[in-house]
Amino acid sequence: MKRTRIYGMLIALTLVAFNFTGCDDLLEEDPKALEQDFLENLNPGLLEQTIIGVYEPMTRSRGRLWESTVGLGFELMAEYADGGGSQVSWSNYANLLSTTNTSMNQPWITLYEAIGRANVLIDALDKDQNLSATLKDAAYGEARFVRALCYYFAVRTFGKVPLRLTPITDTENTSIPLTEIPDVYAQIVADLSFAEGVLPNTVPSSMAGRATKGAAKVALADVYLTMAGAPLNGGTTYYQQARDKAKEVMDAKATYGYDLITSLETLYSPVLPTNAEDVFSLKFSQAIDQGAFLASYYADSRAKAAGFSVSGNKFGGAISKAPLISGWDANDLRKRFNLYDSYVINGQVVKAEIETDIYDLRFGKYKDPQAPIDTGNGNDFYFYRYADVLLIFAEADNKLNGIPTAAAYDAINKVRRRGYGVDINTPSVTADLAAGLSMQQFDDLVFRERGYEFMGEAKRWFDMVRTNRAVQLISEVRAQIKNKNRKPDPTRLYFLIPDVEIQSNPLAGQ
Repeated sequence: MKRTRIYGMLIALTLVAFNFTGCDDLLEEDPKALEQDFLENLNPGLLEQTIIGVYEPMTRSRGRLWESTVGLGFELMAEYADGGGSQVSWSNYANLLSTTNTSMNQPWITLYEAIGRANVLIDALDKDQNLSATLKDAAYGEARFVRALCYYFAVRTFGKVPLRLTPITDTENTSIPLTEIPDVYAQIVADLSFAEGVLPNTVPSSMAGRATKGAAKVALADVYLTMAGAPLNGGTTYYQQARDKAKEVMDAKATYGYDLITSLETLYSPVLPTNAEDVFSLKFSQAIDQGAFLASYYADSRAKAAGFSVSGNKFGGAISKAPLISGWDANDLRKRFNLYDSYVINGQVVKAEIETDIYDLRFGKYKDPQAPIDTGNGNDFYFYRYADVLLIFAEADNKLNGIPTAAAYDAINKVRRRGYGVDINTPSVTADLAAGLSMQQFDDLVFRERGYEFMGEAKRWFDMVRTNRAVQLISEVRAQIKNKNRKPDPTRLYFLIPDVEIQSNPLAGQ
């Protein structure tokens, strides 16, 4: 059975709750007294619970961050997806990105709550005189890892953001200006580099979901890959760093326990605590209000009988005419694992409930028919898998060398072989890319492969932006669909800073 997600002790949660809520009543608390009480009583047990509390906002049901905004919303921003119904705004880029988006208020609060908790822990560790250096270093590493992931999401979503690195202790330091994008990335790299040096190589399965050295390295590789593209256009330097960091993980995969999992059902199991491909993921459980929503979000009203979830919300699906999907080889096992338009109920093939004028396929990667409630699906949400490592290496190595090397081919072909259900270490005429590709041809195919591999994992929009493909891909889909206004060209690539931040931090609106 997958372990039940652990929440931090009440004292730890009370301590850090005030930091980034933006609510006046919380700022009227006596944070200095709370902080002092926390610092005076810091011990290994309380430290462990407080670390868990740092992670908690990211997996919180109804926190509207990763379980909703990212897992659902950003997946629907992919060119091949459409929200339909009440989720239409996620597909209408012109409106979503160019107007004040109050729907991002709650995700913003949850995001900065995680950052705030990390800052409080870091500050407490700076002042502590009792804990061992070993305990403190590992705790610093986890806090800075979480902070880095949060700012990485923030800078890619909003661009310039308030870079808060110390706790809020009163109302006098809540207003700070937005930090320039390169400076936010510099802090992310600094945090992850520190974490890489102090985190453990592995953690036991009972602690699955905690940061490790390998996770920090993979996150760094991903950050460098993004920095190489838009908006920083860092080019060769960052491609080199992305390639090298990914290769460090590939060369030491036995040390970190990483490898590709051959079974897609195992990889996305709702009950297993972890697996060899899991680099870092948000852990969810088959328990009321401790699970993920995605299996229920994407399924329809017959979700239980069809074997997908306890219930279905019909929050969007995929467009079969989108070039990525229409060109997807039917022999690739990932296609039918990810997408469906019918299912078997009581021995009969039944058409799925779809909005044919909008989308005609449902997403099926996440399945948990034994979930107790729609907030209790046990499917984890991956930030990074070993497949990320291989595809980051393939992309960066090709860009760095100006031509795909044998090592780049081998990395992407391993992922493709798994997709086709053949031995990942044996060359395959069916799965392997053709030899002799140019740098651009190979890059296009790596981008396509990322679309196939990470469908449902909310990476496509960020990939579209960093590779300057967003407008092109959206235009290609618009040319194929009946309702052209469902996929307008984006007028901007970042969300506006949410109202909740501007209200408590007027400098954020300047």
